[in-house]
Amino acid sequence: MITLTINNKSISVPPGTSILAAARRLGFDIPTLCYLDGLPHNTSCMICVVEEKKSGKLLPSCSARVEQGMHIETENERIREFRQDTLDLLLSEHIGDCQAPCQRICPAYMNIPLMIRHIQQRDWRAAIRTVKDQIALPAVLGRICPAPCENGCNRKQYDKPLSICLLKRYVSDVDLESEAPYEPKCASPSGKRVAIVGAGPCGLSAAYYLAQLGHHCTLFDKQEKPGGNLRYALPDDRLPKEVLDAEMEQIKKLGVEFSMQRTLGIDFSIRDLQKDFAAVILATGESELSFWESMGVPYTDRGLKIDRKTHQTTLPGIFAGGSVVSSSQMAVRAVGHGKTIAYAVDQYVMAKPVVGRPVRFNSLMGRLKEGEVDQFLKDASAQDRIEPAAGQYAGLTESEAVREAQRCFHCDCRKQESCKLRQYSDIYHAAQNRFKTSSRKMFERHVQHDLVIFEPGKCIKCGLCVEITAQARERFGFTFINRGFDVKIAIPFHEALQGGLAKVAQQCAEVCPTAAISLRNREETLLDNLQNGDQHEK
Repeated sequence: MITLTINNKSISVPPGTSILAAARRLGFDIPTLCYLDGLPHNTSCMICVVEEKKSGKLLPSCSARVEQGMHIETENERIREFRQDTLDLLLSEHIGDCQAPCQRICPAYMNIPLMIRHIQQRDWRAAIRTVKDQIALPAVLGRICPAPCENGCNRKQYDKPLSICLLKRYVSDVDLESEAPYEPKCASPSGKRVAIVGAGPCGLSAAYYLAQLGHHCTLFDKQEKPGGNLRYALPDDRLPKEVLDAEMEQIKKLGVEFSMQRTLGIDFSIRDLQKDFAAVILATGESELSFWESMGVPYTDRGLKIDRKTHQTTLPGIFAGGSVVSSSQMAVRAVGHGKTIAYAVDQYVMAKPVVGRPVRFNSLMGRLKEGEVDQFLKDASAQDRIEPAAGQYAGLTESEAVREAQRCFHCDCRKQESCKLRQYSDIYHAAQNRFKTSSRKMFERHVQHDLVIFEPGKCIKCGLCVEITAQARERFGFTFINRGFDVKIAIPFHEALQGGLAKVAQQCAEVCPTAAISLRNREETLLDNLQNGDQHEK
């Protein structure tokens, strides 16, 4: 047996054991991209490096074998810098978006492409679950939102952008008209109480998410009914009150309390609320700055003064969003504010660092090049934008919604949550443009397979699919083509994807550390399972 020390813990293992295997026996997690148990070690990614302190060498832990008396560290500043460099190099030639442009632009951060794939499959329950995971008032916004997300839609480089807003409206209306509209799961009561002043879109959104996090919310508003300008400034033909009332009921079902016809500065003060509540959210809409001066809340000439990441004012436990911090806010932006505030308030009342909404690494491909639209059209309908036959106010029918959804380019990554390259880029703060020296290569998409899609620009040449197809004795399989910097993984002899992956397509997609090979519907299933489970415990 060989005895060594890993992170100051001693272990004895048989000769020939890899450092990675020894570290895992001790419970230490070392990142890997090109390694898989049971396959030969290509040692291509080098993200698994560790430091041998006696020699000062950095060693690839997946292939380096243990030696007597080694003193290994699996995480330190030098290792982190090396792993960051490795990721930056891999990302420098990565061709693809983590999130589609429409999702990145959406002020409410909704996973639009996932909703669209559910619509294509006519899975309305999954679609509304995706929508309501990100948006508190989807049926309302589906009628009044100016759809900034559509400005980012890559489809408009071919003809017209998708009718994202109308698709969201259709899904939401189907849900509200069902016998049992979707109700998100709420965490166990935290015992924390939050006061929200203003029952407009920002306040309602904040209450919607805080209730799911287990906090009791009370909404105060000077009007007789909740909704703010959604109720009192919009005509019925644009936003029917029964639609607004139906969405209010869904929020009430989460245990949110409404205290109407009570006015800040007359019936109660901020100081009164601070005595009874763990946090206070100001979402009153536009107000005179002199009013906030009398309340003792700092402000600028634009609105209340806040930390833009957390929406926290300079007063402890006081948060603000919507038009009260910046006039003339779109309702969808106010809804996005409410969700961001909910993250920050939850952190505050639970005595965690207040950092606001988590922001993940995003690979950005940029504007499509000439000829790339054809690659996306391989997986999308070429028909023109579907307009509601009965008019915009009537909305889409089921068949219209499905046909419109089929126009989607699916610009997003199908492995947004399970892509290891993205996960490690988050952990090590990778920078995609650090080592870029030339314009990116052309995006490619191969769709000639019933189960999988192959996008070679996302490949990191780890070789896992090469080994798997070789072991399965695929007739063609994957192989390395060319040498040096021009090496790529492809199916030889220009064989189509279906012919090249006849046996182990699903296995290749599941082990691919990026989304170079992805199952058409696997990521949707993963996200649905996460949403059906207890997200808050997770």
